[in-house]
Amino acid sequence: MPKKPKFKNNLTRVREGLGLSQPEFARKLGVSASIIKKVEAGKRTLSQDLSAAIFAETGRLLISAPEETPLEYTTEDHAAWKKEVLFDQKSVKGAERVVMKLVELLLAASARPGVEKSYVVFHALIQAIERVKNEFHMEKHIDAELRDRQATETKLYNVGELRKNDLLARQVGFKDDPKLSNEAQIPLTKSVGWLPVKEMFNVAWQHRELMQEMSRSGSDTLTEAQKVELAEMEKQRDRDVDAFLPR
Repeated sequence: MPKKPKFKNNLTRVREGLGLSQPEFARKLGVSASIIKKVEAGKRTLSQDLSAAIFAETGRLLISAPEETPLEYTTEDHAAWKKEVLFDQKSVKGAERVVMKLVELLLAASARPGVEKSYVVFHALIQAIERVKNEFHMEKHIDAELRDRQATETKLYNVGELRKNDLLARQVGFKDDPKLSNEAQIPLTKSVGWLPVKEMFNVAWQHRELMQEMSRSGSDTLTEAQKVELAEMEKQRDRDVDAFLPR
């Protein structure tokens, strides 16, 4: 009895045309290898999100269909497509204007009377930006870009605060040493200008610490010192936003 031919869909053809394994292709797309495996085996349909990710990576729009017209895709096709769509610095500015206009429109619509979705939409956008950064492993490249722009700062950090705030510790490259006391202050350098979740978390963390201190003191009103501290946090938040969205 002749052996049944192995099932092959266009996702498989594109991946093999690039000479990539399923895990390698999955990493490029920011998804798990199991998803690629199931779609290629016909055990899972091609979602819109996955189709969009494939298009963004290859320029080929794939859709789930009972029957597919087999397509050919080679490394030469991929190289030609990448050359066509590759951004130079002028293109980056154009793309930036498109994205910022869409973000501005979305935020303006969310703040319309009766909508009351402004913070929810803002938070979702911040999370989306952070997710894209993580899915495509962009953190080190962002840090390199910021270093090229000389966007770094060196300041003294309290060891006790760094030990309590793991995200801040990772952000500034803190290496703990048992010999250091919680009261010690050490100079550390970090890239500045990248806002989303980590920077927002640091502001929220400081605010939480202040609120906890207030609850421990048993006072329902802010002292003058606490008012000054809150005002400084708000100024720092504004500086972070300005760094993230340069005018």
